[in-house]
Amino acid sequence: MCRVLGITNFDYAKHRDIVARFCELARTGVVMAEDPPGHEDGWGLAFYRDGELVVHKSGSSLLQEFDKVTRILDAAQTSPVMLLHLRKSAWPSTSNTRHAHPFHLGNTVFFHNGVVYDYQRLIPAAGLPGLEADARDTEVFFHHFMHGEPRELDRAFLHTVAVIRQQHRYSALNCLFSDGRKLFAYRDYAREPDYYSLYKALFDNSWLISSERLGENIPWQMMTQEEFLALDL
Repeated sequence: MCRVLGITNFDYAKHRDIVARFCELARTGVVMAEDPPGHEDGWGLAFYRDGELVVHKSGSSLLQEFDKVTRILDAAQTSPVMLLHLRKSAWPSTSNTRHAHPFHLGNTVFFHNGVVYDYQRLIPAAGLPGLEADARDTEVFFHHFMHGEPRELDRAFLHTVAVIRQQHRYSALNCLFSDGRKLFAYRDYAREPDYYSLYKALFDNSWLISSERLGENIPWQMMTQEEFLALDL
């Protein structure tokens, strides 16, 4: 249960305000009725430098480490895509850097908002080399489509989504992921559609994908159920 942001043609000088508004969701972001406020169980950031993936993440609240994030982005300045995640943990004793999003393999990076409740049943089918014993649902979800039969990344992802939808229990499969060539976004919820929102906007030559609207002057549109985007970088 998290908040996610993706920006293509990222330029921190241009997108600084959007990033700041998103970071404030660690304090003010929408939560489900039964949950306490805040998305403070960790954060993660990913971008590409000279075609190579760069990942930073932490198990601390972004509200405590906002200056660290701004320093990283000030140094990076630009990237074909930037992705940012605020975590609200669904699993006890996992508010740490190990379980913070994103997860990555090679040059592919994956962020998720939702819960796959019976994720353990995905593990045998995936054959998952390198998956640690304490892996939770998002990491298993990611490894499942990365270690399946060789196919295009979008086809592999949609195959895993079909398996989860048909055979498993989940709250949502909302996610952002990238291989440095495309930004992929997917919205899929089984409950709480107001919480598991995902918005898209084409604004000033950048695609913006966000769990919540960030700024009134941006033409946000809610992604529909099972909508999948593959945006060239």
